[in-house]
Amino acid sequence: MTAEASQRPNLSRPAVIGIASGIFFMTFFGALWGLMSAGFMDGAVQPVAFVVIGLVTLGFLGLVVMLVRYARSLPETTSLEEAAVGKKIGMWFGIVFGLEALLIALTSIVLGRLQADQFIPPAIALIVGLHFLPLARLFRVTFYYITGSLLSVLALAAIIALLRGLPIAGPSPYNWSLVVGLGATLILWLTALVVSWQGLSVMLAESEE
Repeated sequence: MTAEASQRPNLSRPAVIGIASGIFFMTFFGALWGLMSAGFMDGAVQPVAFVVIGLVTLGFLGLVVMLVRYARSLPETTSLEEAAVGKKIGMWFGIVFGLEALLIALTSIVLGRLQADQFIPPAIALIVGLHFLPLARLFRVTFYYITGSLLSVLALAAIIALLRGLPIAGPSPYNWSLVVGLGATLILWLTALVVSWQGLSVMLAESEE
């Protein structure tokens, strides 16, 4: 390791891999929400939506690949303490993600049996939004609080509108699935963009030294 590299404790391989992983997850789930939304569209808008989703997804995935390649040139860890912290973060992330998946599965099953399918997308969006709040603290990413809050507000607005029969999104209650899907897609893409900027900032700082 060179003298310059030893003076950059924050530019470790796990840190950059963590940024790349964040972008990947936002991109993956953003694409899922986007594809779900496109499924509710009609006419010429639908194929255009598929193309846009594909292009944005490929763009973010290209950045993920670039960050992973860059991470290989960095030290694997900076200290035993950082390694221990990384292990603890990984454990709690697994717990949060596992609970999220369990709640989504249970909610989908219960609402499906109650023949309330129109509530499933908003309910899932609410669970996803709430799961960002502990992740914000866990990963020390302040913007995750914004992501979680936006998703939760969007989901709650749709749930309340459905419960009260408000046709703001259109005559069909399933129009709210389109609204929630589009909103979730844009929110996750925005988050991926913010995290991408963090990754690019790290790379730019490296190249300037």
